[in-house]
Order: sequence, then structure tokens, then C-alpha cells
Amino acid sequence: MLYFLIISILSCAQIPQAQPDWTVRPDNPNLTYSGRWDFTNHQAPWCDWQGASISMNFNGTGIGIALDPGTRENWYRAILDYDIENSIKFSVSPGGIRKTILFNSLTPGQHHIRVVKETRFGNETTFLGFGGVNGTGITAPPPPPNYKIEFYGDSNLAGYSLEHEENNSDNQYRGCELTYAGIVARRFNAEYHNISVSGETISGMNSRFDQMKYASNNPVWDFNRYNPDLVVVNLGANDVWKPVSWIRADYNDFLDDLRQVHPNAHIMLFNAFGWDFNETANYISDVITNRNDSNMSAATFPWLFEQWHGCETDHAGMAEYLAQHIETELGWSPQQSDVVSGFGQNGDVANGSFEEIAPFGGFGWRYAAHRSNVQRIENNNYAHEGDYFIILNNGGSIQQPNPASNGQHIEVEVWLRGATNNDVAEITIDFRNQEMYTSPLQTQTWSRLLTTSWTKHTFNTTAPTNNSTPVFHTRLTIRAANQCRIGVDKVSMSTQ
Repeated sequence: MLYFLIISILSCAQIPQAQPDWTVRPDNPNLTYSGRWDFTNHQAPWCDWQGASISMNFNGTGIGIALDPGTRENWYRAILDYDIENSIKFSVSPGGIRKTILFNSLTPGQHHIRVVKETRFGNETTFLGFGGVNGTGITAPPPPPNYKIEFYGDSNLAGYSLEHEENNSDNQYRGCELTYAGIVARRFNAEYHNISVSGETISGMNSRFDQMKYASNNPVWDFNRYNPDLVVVNLGANDVWKPVSWIRADYNDFLDDLRQVHPNAHIMLFNAFGWDFNETANYISDVITNRNDSNMSAATFPWLFEQWHGCETDHAGMAEYLAQHIETELGWSPQQSDVVSGFGQNGDVANGSFEEIAPFGGFGWRYAAHRSNVQRIENNNYAHEGDYFIILNNGGSIQQPNPASNGQHIEVEVWLRGATNNDVAEITIDFRNQEMYTSPLQTQTWSRLLTTSWTKHTFNTTAPTNNSTPVFHTRLTIRAANQCRIGVDKVSMSTQ
């Protein structure tokens, strides 16, 4: 299939006469809307929250969309034929209706398009129609999804710096479709709503969870329009300054209100360990147990990427924990993730042979996606295993943390080679407590002189037991010494 994005975004008056008609109007019954849409004007429906989408099946060789992004530039994602890996993200600037050609030169025949609102800036986005089909046009919609999920969260779930490993908050690095909300929804063939706000608290969300607009309590969302099977609440990180009794009360107030509007949904609290010792994840299980509601649960996941927000590979790791919990609690069967996880499983590292990559370019090892001295190379003649390996140049490094505990024995195997016989690799294994931004509890570094042939190197260490705080995770760092260039492949870790 051949397709490409036409980058220019044109206003209505600028569309050349040769462009095809924009004939799929917003009130077409074969369109599928997801999210909190307002249809007061059926020819100009609007939405405000991120994650809202429009989709359709169509027969043709091209597709475009007409949008009014509101008062601020917003970002959107176009997903053709359910292919998230090759989806395209595009921005639309304010100033009225903008028409954007998304894909053309498609293979003639049936296709599916879904356009997702990735960001929530300014006021609402208005949808004015699809066009540019160059074929017979819209066809009957696909079958409805298996399940419905509703998410409430803060900056993490809103996709703050989602496409940047080092917490860059510029608007182009934000998004929601590749947060764990979108990943989990795709794994279970579920529709999802994402009601999330950066910096939000539990009580703050409780005051706006029924809004159609972030900044206004009018109009109010009609919960009868969307009856989720599952409601996931990932809030509390911005409440840690409050007394625990207040936080518990805030959770209970919100859970009371959620249960009132969703009497049959499974409601769960989902929080992370790894920010601090005083975390809401410490007691969400107690909150749920004390409610005596058999259709509520709590789950936790490790926050293993320092004090920054999660990027796509981190969200794939969060999604894995959530998917496992959903499978246990509800019996749903997850599909394989379409985004590579940066969280190791069963004591091993994630993506140790570097064969997978996330859409934004990260591959589960920080900090590589935006640094020139780390390169992921495709060359099966030079890779030790598979098609890919990593080159680290002149101090370049990659690292990956994984859960660990006091006294745990760690063994790491790494295949290494140098550009010359004098190149040096430095391997560090450290152990840290739950305040992962603080200094390591224990660190050990090895230097290895390399040859130009791939060679397996093994490293062993044991987590401390006499520290004043418990070990929470271990961090493996692989670094090229200064003025050295090394290859890295087939990294594995085992724990006892």
C-alpha cells in the first residue's frame, strides 16, 4: 500500500478547484463518533476532551478531513486501516475551518480511517466532514467494539510529554492515543473516553467529571449516552501534600459519584509506586476494601522512569499491568500490545535485542530517542541477533530500570563489540529505593576492553540488605567510554 501525507493545511478559500468534493457530512449515519461530542448542530458537532474521535469505512484512494481547532493549535492523529505504527500526527492552527488531505495514492478499494483528537488546548474542536475520497465514498461502519472503558486521570493520562523521553512539554510532544488508555483499549477492542487534566487532583476531577468542556460546567454530559463496562481512575499523584484522611475522603466522594452515574460498571483505582514513600498507591487497596463493593478493585504499577512523565514505551508498560489486572478481574482476553513496552517482565529487561520501536522513536531504553550519540541500527549482517543493534558513541549511554528487592541477586548478559580493539564499554548496575530521584543505595561499575567481534559479557551483583530503606528497583546502564564507539545487542537479565 502506498500512501503519504500532504503536509500543507489549507483554509476553505485556498482549496484549489481541482480538489475533489468534501462530501461526507458530519450527520452521515455511517460515521462513528467516540467521546463527548455535542450534536446540537448536526452539521458542526464539537468536542473538547482529548481522545475523542471520528471514524468511517470508505472506498477510495484518498481521504481528507475538515476541522476547526478552536482558539488554539491542536494536534490530531490519523490512523489508516487500524495501523497505529504508520499513523500520522498533524496539527491544525486556529482561524476557522481548515481542510487537510491526510492520505492519498491509496490502493483502490475498502479502507478505514479514524481521526483522534490528541490534545486539548483552547476551546472545542468542530468537525465539518470528510472528503478527498477519490472513490465511491463512505460505506457501512464496522461492527461495534467489544467493550467500553472510561478513564479519569491527570497529566500522565493526558499524555504530557508522551513523545519525548526527557519530559519536554512542548505541544507537539503531547498526545493521548498512545497513552495506556489508547493502548489498553486497542488490546481489548474497546472504545474509550479519556477525561484527564494536567495537574488534576481527585477532588478537582470530581468537580468536572461530568463536563463536556474542561473550562465550563455547561453543557453537562449525559451519562446515559455512554455506559462503560470499566471505569479506570488514575488520580492522586497531585494530592500527596494533603493529609491521608483527606485523600481517602476525596477518593470515597468521587467513587460515590461514579457509582451513582455508572451503577453497573466495574470501577478501579490504578496508581503507581515509585514517586515517594508517601504515595496514594500505599492505600488505594484499603479504600476499595472498605467500600465493600464487589464490582470495584485496585491495582498498582511501578513508576520506573524517574520523576518525569511517561513516554509511549512507559505507557505500554503501564498498559501491561492494567491489562493483566483486567484479565484477572473481568475475564477479558487481551491482544498483543501494538507499542513496545519499556517495562521488563519476570526479572528480564524489555526489548533486550532492540528489535521493536515505538511510533515516536523510543525503544524502551532511555535516553536514546533524542540524542545523537545513541543510534538504533538496522543491519542484520552486523547485528549479533536479529536485524537491529545499538551503537553508542563517545559517552553515549542507554539505561533501563526494573523492579528489585533487598538481597536479590542480579545477573546481566550483554553482547558487545568495539569499532576498534581498544574501545571500552562501561556497565553499571545500581539499586535505588522508592524515592528514585535520590542517590543510589549501591552502585557497581565494570569496564570492559572490547574487540571488533561480538563477545558475550556477564555481570553479577547482589542488592544490599543493610540499608535504612528497602530496595525498590535496579537500574542497568550501558555506556561507551569517552572517545569510544561500541555496539550493543542481546541484553538479558535474570534475578534470584
